Amino acid sequence: MYFINPFYLIKGIFGRTFYIFPERPERIQIEITNRCNYSCGMCPRETFNLPEKDIPFDLFKHIIDRIDSRYNVTLTGWGEPLLHPQLTEMIVYTKNKGHKVGLTTNGLLLAQYTEKFIEIRLDKLTISLDSIDDESGAKEGHPSSKVVQKNVQSLIKLRGEKSTPVITIQITMHDVKQCLDAVRLAGEIGADRVYLIRLNMPMDKSGFKRPGLKEELEIYEKSEQIAREYGLQVDNNYTAFDNILFRFLYKKMRPAMYRFDKYCPKPYDYLYINIDGRVTPCCDLPRHEVGNILKEDIVEIWNSENMQYFRKNQNDICGNCDALRLKQLG
Repeated sequence: MYFINPFYLIKGIFGRTFYIFPERPERIQIEITNRCNYSCGMCPRETFNLPEKDIPFDLFKHIIDRIDSRYNVTLTGWGEPLLHPQLTEMIVYTKNKGHKVGLTTNGLLLAQYTEKFIEIRLDKLTISLDSIDDESGAKEGHPSSKVVQKNVQSLIKLRGEKSTPVITIQITMHDVKQCLDAVRLAGEIGADRVYLIRLNMPMDKSGFKRPGLKEELEIYEKSEQIAREYGLQVDNNYTAFDNILFRFLYKKMRPAMYRFDKYCPKPYDYLYINIDGRVTPCCDLPRHEVGNILKEDIVEIWNSENMQYFRKNQNDICGNCDALRLKQLG
């Protein structure tokens, strides 16, 4: 366990419990492409009607130059980041500015980046892998792919004893067996973490089947049992932090946090920058602009009237989205 400032720990738990916002966000996600090589039924990208294009590298650099301080930056939008022809240069440029950099990918094109990601010390790599075979219940999720499984395994083998990139297998929960099979695979191939996420259905996807709360808790419990066999960290809506003490305290206090689960955890420390510099409080709200990074800095946007309005009216704006809540709304 690495050292963490006790004051920071206490302040973070207090702030999340009473939903008192920090002075600036900690996480920034940048949309670098909306092109994708998959067409998953659960994905709302077509509903959003986003332009299928890449962010120009010069514009990307301008955005990074305007992000002061150091942040955890994720270079992923509503497309597949590995499709961007200048992805490697973007990672290097962002890291050279002092930020930690992560990606979320479907992993299909990972083989051509394996050595490069290790060489440039990408901090975090999340691979969306919902099922290990075609017989699983994840019909609307990321399709089963032996190619993806092989790509991830090759990356982990090549990484060896190096600490980066940290490898997370992200699993959208469709049913118990599908999740547990994917968790076990993650352990077998040597991933560092798995992240179990709820199938979100606010965008005309209400016909999709997803586990109820009882099944979710069963998935969490059984996933932890499997994870202990492999030394695997399991993240879910109850906990998703690196520090052991913070994870323990967060899990115990999570039901009381965010004003007893009244509000979503995501906007507490997060901003999303889309492909032309407009800023929104969440990736699922591509039209809800609260600022523009090309005209304002992060702190100005974070404390703006638009953000304050969003925070006061979050539940009306977000509707039945319950992706990161403990209770289910739909």
